[in-house]
Amino acid sequence: MRVIFSGILLATSIFFTVYGTRYEYVTSSGQVGAGFFPLWLGGLLIVFTAITFAKDLKLHLQNKPSFAITENVRTMIIMIVLTILFIGTLQIIGAVIGMILYTFAVLFVLNRQRMVVNTLISILVPLGTYYLLDVWLNAGFPEGIFGF
Repeated sequence: MRVIFSGILLATSIFFTVYGTRYEYVTSSGQVGAGFFPLWLGGLLIVFTAITFAKDLKLHLQNKPSFAITENVRTMIIMIVLTILFIGTLQIIGAVIGMILYTFAVLFVLNRQRMVVNTLISILVPLGTYYLLDVWLNAGFPEGIFGF
């Protein structure tokens, strides 16, 4: 698990540094620009997270662990896939329907024994969120092909 965590930190550090290149390193007047600190911090992050990743990978390969997908790992992978699907289809099916389907799917995976409660929660919480944010606070929600 440490190898995966270190790899994610390394990838995030690389992304942070690449994103920092969008800003000026030095302004036209010769002063430090907005990209100065992101590049230096990102570079240091890359160096240190690469060292940590290499150490963790070396330790992981020396121990030769057996790879077994446990129930918790399977549940985590399902949650990640559901979240990616929710984000990917948000503009297509809309926020309200997407939240209802996502909440129901998550509750179905986590607690299959209480389907009535899961159904009520998956309908009432997204509708409450919709009324709070879209109606009362006037914050826009993505509308889907159904118009809401």
